[in-house]
Amino acid sequence: MKKIFISLLMVAASLNAMAAMTGMAKLTLTSSDNKSCDMIIAESEDFSDGLNPGYYAELNEEGKDVQLYVSYGGKKYQQFASNAATMADLQLGIKTNASTAYTLTASNVTGSLKIRINGVEYTITEGMSEAIVLPASSVLPAAGDEDKYRIQPSAPAAPSICFNYNVLEINGHEGEALIVKKGAEEIANVPALPAAYSLDLSAQSGRLVVTLNGQDYQIDANPAVTPAN
Repeated sequence: MKKIFISLLMVAASLNAMAAMTGMAKLTLTSSDNKSCDMIIAESEDFSDGLNPGYYAELNEEGKDVQLYVSYGGKKYQQFASNAATMADLQLGIKTNASTAYTLTASNVTGSLKIRINGVEYTITEGMSEAIVLPASSVLPAAGDEDKYRIQPSAPAAPSICFNYNVLEINGHEGEALIVKKGAEEIANVPALPAAYSLDLSAQSGRLVVTLNGQDYQIDANPAVTPAN
């Protein structure tokens, strides 16, 4: 795979001259025991979807107890530049050491970029310094937590609950509790919903009670249909 030969920071001036850069930043994650890792991200509509030759570099993991990287196509990248479509909700990856206290800093910032770490969204600004608590000796995100670690995260979906064709879909109720019952039988119990949740109830029939964050809703699975005369 072709790797970057010149740092994005070194070519920033020429990139800005050729096209309007919507965002560029060098991010550094530093542990409380002073282990760190840099990552460079950039966005421009002059870039194509996916990888752009000359503007990406895979992460060299050797000797890096702390890692900060873009996860794309099954590989880890320490430098990654692409267009808005590719950058939207790009997966962020982190490896921690024995520390739990970290600091996120930014430099050489151009335009508008955001990052989400452990569910908290940060607008990247020049000179920022954010204290972040992360689990020790971990590779993040853990399974099921992918949406908590994003670059250019999308706005959360508007809260909604929909039951259509025997599928219950709940969006925008992250962290809320869900219980689905048929009489006394408990069909589903989710203590904390993700941002988007779907439950296939096609194996059920009759009246069901959906309790979302303490509020009850009644739905009918596989309702009987009366033929029209």
